[in-house]
Amino acid sequence: MTAKYPLAFALLASAAWAADVAPRLNVRPGMWESSMTIQMTGVPPIPADLLARMTPEQRAMLESRMKSRESQGPKTTVNKRCITQEDLAKALDFSEQKGSCQRTVVSSTASKEEIRIECHNAGIKASGTVRIEAADPEHVKVSSQITSGEGPKAMKIDANGTGKWLSATCTSTEK
Repeated sequence: MTAKYPLAFALLASAAWAADVAPRLNVRPGMWESSMTIQMTGVPPIPADLLARMTPEQRAMLESRMKSRESQGPKTTVNKRCITQEDLAKALDFSEQKGSCQRTVVSSTASKEEIRIECHNAGIKASGTVRIEAADPEHVKVSSQITSGEGPKAMKIDANGTGKWLSATCTSTEK
């Protein structure tokens, strides 16, 4: 008779744990191709210690490159990436990893996922939101809004794109 209580408690605890786990985005693992259009506005934040070590000529050249980059308008890139079953179990990422970024799933359903991203790269902080919408298991739309740096000199990075599943197998050169 007393064995029923621990069993009932264990069942209730596992049911509560299962209810707490968010559903994951329903996309297929394998080789994916993404096309992203990225628009940057503002000036990339540069750590003060790096600026202090630059000559006036280096600073002028850097500022000129930054202004030129912004005036070029949106840039579209196409990448291939292997998405594994393990990748699908965490905050999904169709982009290249640059710097140290922490991804946190804010909300997730079978068709939509919203991810909060916090990055630290060479002393520069960036944060924002990534949204992924799965039209079906083989097609997604991705949008993100990231702010790099702080205050009036922060750089805004807006990206929109699509992803399509190519195959169940990944080539060894892609990840």
